[in-house]
Amino acid sequence: MKRMKRALIGLAVGAVAALGVVGLAACGGNTTTLEGEYQYTAWNTNYGVKVEVTVNKDDNTIEKVEIVESDYVQCTESWEDRNIYVNGEAELLAAYEGISVDDVLAMTVTLDKDGIPTAVSESDLLITGATQSSGRLLKAVQDALADYESAE
Repeated sequence: MKRMKRALIGLAVGAVAALGVVGLAACGGNTTTLEGEYQYTAWNTNYGVKVEVTVNKDDNTIEKVEIVESDYVQCTESWEDRNIYVNGEAELLAAYEGISVDDVLAMTVTLDKDGIPTAVSESDLLITGATQSSGRLLKAVQDALADYESAE
């Protein structure tokens, strides 16, 4: 009777452990987080942005983009239309979710001679009226993904 009880307990513990592993995999356990940045100096200001990009290694898509604190200026306090970017930033970051690494790397940001973004090829990743900030963000995400190697 004791052996039967131990066997059942052992089976139950094993089943719980197996479910935990399956649950972890289903919750995005196979991810990697990469860091990137883009910066330039213009109008005596060091513009730029640093990001952390979380990639799902199972399907090579972006799970999350987060802006990391840095000394760069992503949006100046004196910019008259600053709220256009500030109010749209969370939605812009969320727009990256589910896009494949290859698709993001294929997008283009047109830069002027000083490295200032003047156009973004993907309208879903552009806040109208905040092209420079949107372009800096895309360039930083691409920098993070530049050395990513898929598991395929």
